[in-house]
Amino acid sequence: LVLARLSGMDTVEATNALTAAVNSFRSAGVSTTQVLNKLAAVDAAFAVSADDLAQALKRSGASAQAAGVSLDELLAITTAVQERTARGGAVIGNSLKTIFTRIQRPEVLDQLNQLGVEVENVYGKTLPAMQVLQKLSTTFVDLSDAQKSVTAELLGGVFQVNNLRAALGDLGSRYSQYTKAVRISAQATDEANSRNIELNNTLAAQLNA
Repeated sequence: LVLARLSGMDTVEATNALTAAVNSFRSAGVSTTQVLNKLAAVDAAFAVSADDLAQALKRSGASAQAAGVSLDELLAITTAVQERTARGGAVIGNSLKTIFTRIQRPEVLDQLNQLGVEVENVYGKTLPAMQVLQKLSTTFVDLSDAQKSVTAELLGGVFQVNNLRAALGDLGSRYSQYTKAVRISAQATDEANSRNIELNNTLAAQLNA
């Protein structure tokens, strides 16, 4: 009910989004309250709505978790892409699902490695998807136009190239919104309840007036 109120979603959508998030990141032991507070904190700090974040979570949560992406990282990369493209949470969520799925494929990792992108740790284990994308972002700017096109299509497919480029652009930026959003999401405490109280006070003041 609080998520529905803060985001403008209906209660069924809000319930489905929170359930999907908790189920996707079950191994991290997140609760619906934690998810809700993270959504509220990021919503308040960036040009992205709780609705956008929830829609992206619902569509890409499972793929993100399988690719080693944390809840904070998923909310942050959704925020970064939304601020650069304004495409909406549903579209961005589907894009991220494609990217996280493709980035785990051995042939994709091999080609990234050939471009000089570090894809494994010292023990030979594949790095989490966001670490691979961050390393790619520093290499991507130095690639030829042809290499950029091939690499973008390799990771994003034909239809997700623009969102992938937006993600890489932010990750490689000195003023990355992704980095800020990860921190704000990770530090979320009681933001949802605070905002709900503020709405109650505002409504009470309006009724009194």
